[in-house]
Amino acid sequence: MASTNKTSNLRLNQWEGSDPILRTDFNQDNSKIDQAVNARALVRLTGKNLTASTGTITVDLLDYDLTQYEALELTLAPITSAAGTTSLTVGNTSPVSLASMAADGSRGLVVHLQFLPGGVGGWWFAPGLATGNTGGFLAAGVTASDLEEVKLSSASAPYQAGTAWTLYGLKK
Repeated sequence: MASTNKTSNLRLNQWEGSDPILRTDFNQDNSKIDQAVNARALVRLTGKNLTASTGTITVDLLDYDLTQYEALELTLAPITSAAGTTSLTVGNTSPVSLASMAADGSRGLVVHLQFLPGGVGGWWFAPGLATGNTGGFLAAGVTASDLEEVKLSSASAPYQAGTAWTLYGLKK
């Protein structure tokens, strides 16, 4: 017999002092939790460690059905030859300047792309910057179904070998 009481969302067991506790109840609860987490998971889609220097990192999105995702999260751990500013290009929109990168690789960058009714909007965050470490952007008219790529670029200080980037998707 399962517990007398259940949680309201996942219907997990909540035992009273007189309820018998069975291993099968725990296994069923764990299965429910696992399914709920998987249904709304942040999953790694792709990523790369650069083996050569480049001024632009192009993240190709054609292999993904982006309509299955609520948002994308792009992380960058840059190594540059000098301090420089990273810009973001979403689809065919104009580049948006984001954050100053440190030459020693001590600052990373997180870019959140949210699929909104009017386009792709989002924010960026650069840990390690004392001021100006966050901001927002909107790529009007760009939708999840027509977004083919995003680009990170640094014209003044190319990304060196060892720079890492990863793209995650937040399932709907």
